[in-house]
Amino acid sequence: MNNKETNSKQQSNKKASSSTIIVVLITLIIAIASGSSSAANAELEKVLKHKVETEKLSVGIAVAIIENGQVSFINVGVANKETAQEIDQNTLFEIGSVSKVMTSTALATFVDEGTLKLSDPVQNYLPKSVKLPMKNDKAITFESLASHRSGLPRLPSNMQFSNPLNPYVDYTTEMMYEFLNQYTLPREVGESPEYSNLAVGLLGHTLAKIDDMNYEQMLMQRVLKPLKMKDTFVDVPKSALTRRSKGHNGNLETTDYWQLPAMAGAGAVVSDATDMALYLKANMQQNKLASAIKLTHQPTAEFGNSLTEVGLGWIIQGTADGDVYMHNGQTGGFASFIGFNPTSHKGIVILSNTSILMDEVGYSYLTNSLASLKLTTPVKVAEAELAKLIGRYELVPGFILSITHDEDKLFVQGTGQPRLPLTANSINEFVNNAVKARIQFELDANGIATSLTMYQGGQTLPGKKLK
Repeated sequence: MNNKETNSKQQSNKKASSSTIIVVLITLIIAIASGSSSAANAELEKVLKHKVETEKLSVGIAVAIIENGQVSFINVGVANKETAQEIDQNTLFEIGSVSKVMTSTALATFVDEGTLKLSDPVQNYLPKSVKLPMKNDKAITFESLASHRSGLPRLPSNMQFSNPLNPYVDYTTEMMYEFLNQYTLPREVGESPEYSNLAVGLLGHTLAKIDDMNYEQMLMQRVLKPLKMKDTFVDVPKSALTRRSKGHNGNLETTDYWQLPAMAGAGAVVSDATDMALYLKANMQQNKLASAIKLTHQPTAEFGNSLTEVGLGWIIQGTADGDVYMHNGQTGGFASFIGFNPTSHKGIVILSNTSILMDEVGYSYLTNSLASLKLTTPVKVAEAELAKLIGRYELVPGFILSITHDEDKLFVQGTGQPRLPLTANSINEFVNNAVKARIQFELDANGIATSLTMYQGGQTLPGKKLK
């Protein structure tokens, strides 16, 4: 072998060695990332099991996780307590207001293809018999509906609520038109935000009219089919009914499904973790709808504070770990959360078959703070000790909390409200997770309650015991 051949072979060996090192480094990086992801998933599964099995905040939860483009699923609990049917990624849930971001995605496809502009007055696309309210000559636009800045209220005042377990079922398009014709806007369009089911319901209705379809057909053509979401519906077909989870209220009792015939775009969608993972992934990676989806991510205005903005449907929260795009949903028997963090390339969907929100779990996952999430363990309080807490406590004039007990269970009932069960965190602290309320009793030397303080919705409400 000559020197030329020897040098050539040495260079070849160096290249091979260098390639081997690169492969080893890539493999090591993948292994580290995989190990980190596995640890986070294990921590998340631990939290979810605690929420279901210990805190009793849900009967069953299906979760889809996306990290660095990889999808994984976690399923905890059951879809049907009577049959013990287990939750899986094909179990169908009502997703409630997460429907709103899908409606906004559909809106963005209209804009992307040039059919309409976000600044277009919605009035131009409705029957002449409908006159949308205006203030100072500013018209309600498509952007204002999608970003909750139209001036329309959360709900129309002519909803009858004849069936509290299915409150939207009797509300018709004609009733919506009647309300809009007589409503007076309290402020200019775009002036300030007010979360509105009516606004996004009207948005979904109008988009469907433009396409000459119903809402489900419009959503199917514009969003579901392009993203290959085959198991997402408004009206669940007979072929899929066996996969539909039962819904449960905050006391884990079976309750009715919701129907929203006039305002489907605000919260009527039913889906599973598999399809929701496809939708989440589409918001994180390139796809057929990438241009339209990117439009929904653009902030339109502040939403309540300087760290929070609203896009088209999405709520955008500024955090130390990067912006988090998210939305939640809640019906009478279900709760949902969807969110993603483009900076960390993490996304999560949480579908629960109980009406208690799981937002803090999803948000903690996206901000890498799961380990600091407080997990409570209910305690058993003796019947004799519960008896020392009963009484009537006045929070404000005319509003009284009545505390009663039935054997080893404590209950609270506010003036004009239903009686709710309380779960003990300690001998003098109780919670009701359905309404996110915490009650702390002040006890005398004999353990008898003399007053209480209720913490709910950021408010601290002390109440003295009435004689």
